[in-house]
Amino acid sequence: MTKFLPVIALLIFMAVSCGSPDTPAEGDTVKVTDLLGREVIVPKKVEKVVAVRAGALRMLVYMDAVSLIAGVEEPERNSERPYMLAYPELSGLAPIGPIMGGDAEMILNVNPDIIFITYTTVQDANELQAKTGIPVVALECRDLGTETATLFSSFELIGKITGKEERAEELISFISENMGDLDERTSGIADGMRPSVYVGGLSYSTSYGISSTHPAYAPFLFINAENVASGIDERLASHVKGTFIDTEQLMLWNPDYLFIDQSGFPLAAGEFKTRPALRRTLGASREGNIFNLLPYNDYATNYEFVILNAWFAGKQVYPGNFGDICIEEKSREILSFFYGKPVKPEKVVSSPVFQRFAACEKNGLVKAEESE
Repeated sequence: MTKFLPVIALLIFMAVSCGSPDTPAEGDTVKVTDLLGREVIVPKKVEKVVAVRAGALRMLVYMDAVSLIAGVEEPERNSERPYMLAYPELSGLAPIGPIMGGDAEMILNVNPDIIFITYTTVQDANELQAKTGIPVVALECRDLGTETATLFSSFELIGKITGKEERAEELISFISENMGDLDERTSGIADGMRPSVYVGGLSYSTSYGISSTHPAYAPFLFINAENVASGIDERLASHVKGTFIDTEQLMLWNPDYLFIDQSGFPLAAGEFKTRPALRRTLGASREGNIFNLLPYNDYATNYEFVILNAWFAGKQVYPGNFGDICIEEKSREILSFFYGKPVKPEKVVSSPVFQRFAACEKNGLVKAEESE
């Protein structure tokens, strides 16, 4: 047996030496469970990451992980989404794919330690991991109003993998505190004293007009508003593909306040111009209670705008409960927190959009029929 020891030692040495220098040793890795329930082995020390599919890059920005991002999907690089305007350097990073979901070879060119992915399946995530040899971690960009815990779990998972657990706690706390403050201001209002509200013009992959809505629109949930669309059958509702009504139904509901998402504002304005019955029938139009909101969706949900829209809508519907709130100051506070650095709202929201949004507070209203 003794004469075989040198041979055994040589074989062990060769086995260790032949391992890839880029492959972390067992002690340098940790097992995590992603949002699809997949167990993924990831490096303990992560220096470079990429984010593919809708909302993934946005979440990394929220998580103060911009310095780790090694490449960006081409549609993101060429966009003017708020987080891209807050961090223009992201547009200069290498492309990792011409389409949603990235390209395996282009991802390999930037050699990330982790691929974060959203809106995927177990099979797709496993296939991308097999093609690249890079750990693929699935996140979930769920609705903030109805699936808050799932969204928070995504932040916590990013924090665990990137070493930014403290930022995850801060982000979750900030969102929760805003939700709590909004609820405290509005939960005590008697049902009979709650004006009815409706939101239209929400975008889902593309822009839509007044008929595009959401029965569980998060800003309305946060301020305990009486959303006239809340009774829509859940089987007809989707925060991904959209929920749509007939304009005749809107006239029957006749909400006291009408909010229109900026992404669909031009289309809604056109509908008001070409359909005089809308202006005549809707009390919100006659009373001047039509308001502009910041875009709810743009390659998944703009969560910072969800919070900000809730503050704005609350101030319009319950002015007495929000008398201490200046929307422009609140905008600066919320956007600066989500982007992790001081920003001026007009720098991350195109000026005409923000000016109309701010004008709602200063001038009392923005009528859809007057906007182009």
